Amino acid sequence: MATLTFPNIFFSSPSPSKHKPPTQNPKTSHSVLRPYWIINLLKSCSNIREFSPIHAHLITANLIHDPEITSQVLAFLLSVNNIDCAHQILSYSHEPESIIWNTLLENKLKEGCPQEVLVGYYRMVTQGVLLDISTFHFLIHACCKNFDVKLGSEVHGRILKCGFGRNKSLNNNLMGLYSKCGKLKEVCQLFDKMTHRDVISWNTLISCCVLKGMYREALDLFDEMLVSGVLPDEITMVSLVSTCAKLKDLEMGKRLHLYIVDNKLRTRGSLLNCLVDMYSKCGKMDEAHGLLSRCDESEVDLVLWTTLVSGYVKSNKIDKARQLFDKMNERSLVSWTTMMSGYVRGGYYCESLQLFQQMRFENVIPDEVALVTVLSACVHLEDFDLGSSIHAFIVTYGMIVDGFLGNALLDLYAKCGKLDEALRTFEQLPCKSAASWNSMLDGFCRSGGVGKARDFFNKIPEKDIVSWNTMVNSYVKHDLFNESFEIFCKMQSSNVKPDKTTLISLLSSCAKVGALNHGIWVNVYIEKNEIGIDAMLGTALIDMYGKCGCVEMAYEIFTQIIEKNVFVWTAMMAAYAMEGQALEAIDLYLEMEERGVKPDHVTFIALLAACSHGGLVDEGYRYFNKLRSFYNITPTIHHYGCMVDLLGRVGHLEETVKFIERMPIEPDVSIWSSLMRACRSHHNVELAEHAFKQLIEKDPTNDGAHVLLSNIYADAGRWDDVSKVRTKLHETGVPKQPGFAIIEQNGVVNEFVASNLVSADVRCMLQDIERRLLVKQELSDTTSQHSERLAVAFGLINNQENSPIRVVNSVRMCRDCHSVMKLISQAYDREIVIRDNYRFHRFTDGHCSCKDYW
Repeated sequence: MATLTFPNIFFSSPSPSKHKPPTQNPKTSHSVLRPYWIINLLKSCSNIREFSPIHAHLITANLIHDPEITSQVLAFLLSVNNIDCAHQILSYSHEPESIIWNTLLENKLKEGCPQEVLVGYYRMVTQGVLLDISTFHFLIHACCKNFDVKLGSEVHGRILKCGFGRNKSLNNNLMGLYSKCGKLKEVCQLFDKMTHRDVISWNTLISCCVLKGMYREALDLFDEMLVSGVLPDEITMVSLVSTCAKLKDLEMGKRLHLYIVDNKLRTRGSLLNCLVDMYSKCGKMDEAHGLLSRCDESEVDLVLWTTLVSGYVKSNKIDKARQLFDKMNERSLVSWTTMMSGYVRGGYYCESLQLFQQMRFENVIPDEVALVTVLSACVHLEDFDLGSSIHAFIVTYGMIVDGFLGNALLDLYAKCGKLDEALRTFEQLPCKSAASWNSMLDGFCRSGGVGKARDFFNKIPEKDIVSWNTMVNSYVKHDLFNESFEIFCKMQSSNVKPDKTTLISLLSSCAKVGALNHGIWVNVYIEKNEIGIDAMLGTALIDMYGKCGCVEMAYEIFTQIIEKNVFVWTAMMAAYAMEGQALEAIDLYLEMEERGVKPDHVTFIALLAACSHGGLVDEGYRYFNKLRSFYNITPTIHHYGCMVDLLGRVGHLEETVKFIERMPIEPDVSIWSSLMRACRSHHNVELAEHAFKQLIEKDPTNDGAHVLLSNIYADAGRWDDVSKVRTKLHETGVPKQPGFAIIEQNGVVNEFVASNLVSADVRCMLQDIERRLLVKQELSDTTSQHSERLAVAFGLINNQENSPIRVVNSVRMCRDCHSVMKLISQAYDREIVIRDNYRFHRFTDGHCSCKDYW
């Protein structure tokens, strides 16, 4: 056969982006091609017609015997399904047929085509080609790349059939395949059958245990490995040290580190990163950073720097993290995101946004994770403008608004009160997850439209615990007690189990309206379902019982909580304060200090309120001064308000005025209101007028101030001034906000407002009360329609005999009502418990627990 002349195109130099051939002598004849050119030509063939001239050249140039070329020819013929021609080509080669096939398989692996390796394997089997150890190595590697454990098992069977079952390298490779596919049982079976295990065998078993989450078992293998006489290498240590990081097992981590040092294993690359990560996750940042200082600069890579930054972030050492971050010569996107997320986690939202701006200034393009992080900061700062800019950036760069990114944008708009934008983003999401529905529901709840929120809630296809909790909490926030329990019942029937968040919301609702029976039901539910009472749930229970007037039950819960934090102690102190049990509150505070629990600013509000209710002036001053001098807590307006109330209650009016004048912060409405109430109690009209003037300057539409001044004038018999105040209130158009009272009855919370419009049975009971009290002593105002009196009348009708009547009043009880309640308790032989907006009044047999001091 004559030598063919090839078109010039085949000999032109390939473009720079392609493989560059070996340098050739320009005088070399083009009639005999070098193997490199032939292989490239074969790869470019697409049909037999193109192959024919190359085939002819291979024969005439005696290149058909080259195994590399023959394997490429074989690959081409298999691709066009020409088996007969393949057999003919193989017959030309001086090499065994299996070598040609193995070369083909090896090349396909190198080219990243594991599926073609498997196709070649099936051809070899069907053509009866002898399979050798190399063949099986290539096949196992191909199965690994494809995670094809089923075919891997078939190859394993053929290995055994071919008599290679004891080959250590094949067994190690098979173990690697099974390990990668998570087949621990098969890995262990192979490992147990091996007579000679090397470090690769042990490493494979250890890595498989780690992959399956069997961390303790992986660490136990370390000791077994040493006993067997096989020395661990760097790869072993990477698996074991990373396991210690997952378990946060510092003791074992140090032991492994000591082994590494003693056996002079090279601490660099992955092993160095693992050691730093282990110490970081165990909270030992000094040791982690120390590893960095003992390394050559060439061994410290970007991953290591980022791991250290992440470690400082997770250890809440944000300043150290930033110092290290600033020292980095090179920063990856992961480095930037780690530092930004650290700021967000620590509540440094402005710093996170500033870092994001710096990142953009350095032309680093953020990914989805970075954008979600910075959007979270925008949500916390309610920075709608920056959030909108980020949304525009996302659109500009063609990012898909879906998944975490879509939900982050939705959350931003919902929490910034931009309901239209939130709804638009929600509707554009290609895939709406549970988080998407819940974020949108939260947006409706925040907008104040409970009805719209409920309508949207009903549309959620699969409601999870977050959906139900969001709706329950919305009802609680809007003081819709009955609705919150109604939806809780529906939640139970939907087979969604309430969690502690649900129960805390319900207990908060019970506390607000004084619904003791419902609160007890929640407590029983907790006990029946064996829900552990931790600090959060315990605080909610104490608060509920305290605000429902059951301080004994509150203390019983308090004693059951094993780990009491400052919130638990404070809730119990507040319960004592509401009951006027000042000495008990102080004793509890002293016990808290002895236990080493540091009080916060809320603790001192409860403590000062207790001193106020008990008239303990010296103790009040002592704790007010201790707040700042000992605990370095800056007093807030609430602390000053407690002191003003305390001094005013005991009649130290001049001292109260001086105290207000010395306040470093501007007195607010609550301060002047407290002074006005004290003036009424101690009949100081002139000072009351001064306080009223100050109050009205701050809040001209405060109806309560006008009513209180009117009552002060009435007490002093200054009826012309009473008329003037009421006329002025009418002329200014300030509506008087009526007080209301709440009473729980038969699972329903009933609300009463001061009005003459009452039911017939309540009106009859009011008349009965009037008759009984007039018999006892002369009272001119027993028929007053104040809300608490209406609620008590309702309770006398509907409550069982001898059961206490519990009422929650929205405003402070007036003197007349207080006097009437004492008489009612005696006339009807009933305990009446009324919680006004300041404390509890427990009326029994004509006496009140406040001892007329409120």
